[in-house]
Amino acid sequence: MSTEPESRPHVVLWGVVKPPNAPSSSGFCQKLEVFLRFSGISYEVGETVPMKAPKGKVPFADIKHDGKTVTIPDSHFIIRYLIENGLIKDPDTVAGLTTVQKGESRAWQAYIEELLYSAIVRDRWYIDENYAVTAEEIFGSMAWPMRPMISWFFRWRVMKSIWNVGMGRHSQEEAQSLQKEAFEAVEARMSGHLYFHDSEQPTGIDLIIYGFLANTLATSGNPYWADMVLRSPTLLAFTKRMTTLLFPEYKLLLHRIEEADGLN
Repeated sequence: MSTEPESRPHVVLWGVVKPPNAPSSSGFCQKLEVFLRFSGISYEVGETVPMKAPKGKVPFADIKHDGKTVTIPDSHFIIRYLIENGLIKDPDTVAGLTTVQKGESRAWQAYIEELLYSAIVRDRWYIDENYAVTAEEIFGSMAWPMRPMISWFFRWRVMKSIWNVGMGRHSQEEAQSLQKEAFEAVEARMSGHLYFHDSEQPTGIDLIIYGFLANTLATSGNPYWADMVLRSPTLLAFTKRMTTLLFPEYKLLLHRIEEADGLN
């Protein structure tokens, strides 16, 4: 880990193993890194497993500032802590969003994080052929016989979580219909705008939408959702714009976007 001056705020983002120069396999870890990269705060990414996290899930963060280190779990509360303690600027305030616009952003955030992403994760782990791809992407570098054991354990854990939040109780067709509804809603809302609120720069909801788009386009484990996005000039242009701005090192993601864009 890097050594930072005591006077300079620094964040250690603890998440799942992250491939080099590519988005995280966790949508929430990717969302948090998007906020950190956009804010300009000093940060690094550390690898852990959910069982070691304070709330049993990732991400969590060690935030070093003012001579102390504070551990905060959950991407939403990490971002809120950073803003409330003046460690990063609130992109919504900088953009001059109204109270109504901020409320709209919060509603869309809940829709994307609690419903849409759950439906996408269900596809990754419940559908056998998608699970095979997901397991290879995440655990493929592990040695035998640990790989199938760890892979099975995480599948069991994720499926249990998805069942408990209700998404696992839906059929595949029902879960994918929820994805389609969300895709159509997001595409319509972003159509004709550079950013969600037609602002001159990204706001918080743009960073959230981009984080989950980058996460879902960087894997082959959610083809139903990815195929819809890859046929959308609106969402492709947005994802390319944000990737070029914040993560130009994501060469494979940019290549996939450009390849799809050439077919539309």
